[in-house]
Amino acid sequence: MAAITVPIHLRWSDLDAYGHVNNVAIVGLLEQARVLVFWRDEDPILPPLNAAAETWVLVAGVQVAYQRPIDHRTEPIEAEVSVSKVSGASFVIDYRLIVDGTVCVTAATTMAMVDGASGRLTRIGPDLKERLLVYAP
Repeated sequence: MAAITVPIHLRWSDLDAYGHVNNVAIVGLLEQARVLVFWRDEDPILPPLNAAAETWVLVAGVQVAYQRPIDHRTEPIEAEVSVSKVSGASFVIDYRLIVDGTVCVTAATTMAMVDGASGRLTRIGPDLKERLLVYAP
C-alpha cells in the first residue's frame, strides 16, 4: 500500500494574520491526518486513544519543513502519510501536505509506544510492526 492520502479540511481558526495556515495549526493538521489513517473506526491500527488504554501512543518528536504557504480554502487539502521507520518502541510517520498538486509542507513525527500504567516505553510487537510497515514507501 505504501503512502496513503487523506483529505484534511481547514478551519478559519487555522489562519494567521497573513491569511495563511499558521505554523502551529500545521502540527494540528498532521495530527488530524495521523488519526484518520491509524485510528480508523472500521479497522484501527494503533491502540485506542483513551487514557485507560493499556498502551499509549505519544508524540516523541516533530520535524516540519515549510515549502510554500497554505492559504485558506473551503475544499480540503491532501495529507499524504507513510511510515518510514519502525524500531524498538518507536516509529516515524512522514507527511506531505499537498495543495493543488504542490507539496507545501513535509514533516515527520516520531511516535513512542508507552505503557499506560507505568509510563515506560514498550516494544512494538511483530503484528503491529507488520501493520505499520504496510505504509512504508
